[in-house]
Amino acid sequence: MSNLVLNLTKPGDVATKLQLNLTKDEEFKVLLSWSGKTDLDLHALVTRSYGDGQPAKASSFDDVLSAYNVKRNIRGQEVGTLVRDADGSFSIHDGALVHSPDVAEGDEFIIVRPSKLIIPTGGLIEIPLLAMIHPQGRGKTFSSVEDARVVIEDGDGNVLASASLSGQFGPYVGVQMGSVVIEQTGSSFATVGVGFNTDFNGVLGQFS
Repeated sequence: MSNLVLNLTKPGDVATKLQLNLTKDEEFKVLLSWSGKTDLDLHALVTRSYGDGQPAKASSFDDVLSAYNVKRNIRGQEVGTLVRDADGSFSIHDGALVHSPDVAEGDEFIIVRPSKLIIPTGGLIEIPLLAMIHPQGRGKTFSSVEDARVVIEDGDGNVLASASLSGQFGPYVGVQMGSVVIEQTGSSFATVGVGFNTDFNGVLGQFS
C-alpha cells in the first residue's frame, strides 16, 4: 500500500500569498523551532518552472538543501554532495540558500537570498520548505512534538508569517509549510499545508 499524502485544501481554495516586498539584495530567514528531544529537520529545494504548464521540478542534487545531502562517510562509503562549512552550516547555489548547523534539539533556519538565483525566461523559481521528523524517531508524528512552529522573518528580524505545526499537522511525520515563489516581478510566500507520512526520499520524489 502506498503512503497517503493529504492536501489540506478544499476545491476552489487558492493558496494564500504573502508578498515579501524584498529589495534587490534583501534576504529573509525561515526558522523552524520546537521543544523537547524529537529530532526535526528543515529542508528546502530549488525547483524551476519554465512557463510550459509543467510543475516546478528540481533537476539535480545541487538543488537539494538538506542535512541528508551533506558529504559524510557512512560505513566506508562517501555519500552526499554538499560541503559543510567550519561553523556547521551548508549551502547551495553559491549561498542563495544557507542552512544553519543541523541540531537534534532546538532551532534550525534557512537564509534565502532571491537575488542570487537566476529565474528561467518566462518561468519562475519555487522553493518548497519542508519540516520532517528524522526517521529514527519512529512512531512519532507532529502531535508528539512540542511547540513545533515555523516563522518567516525579513532581514531586520520582522516577523512576516508564523504558523504552528503541532496542531493542524499532528497526524503527519512531514509537512510542506509553504513555498517561496520568485518571479521577475518579485518574491512571495505561498502557504501550502500538505502533510506527508513518508520519508524525505518519498517527498523528494514529488519534486524531481
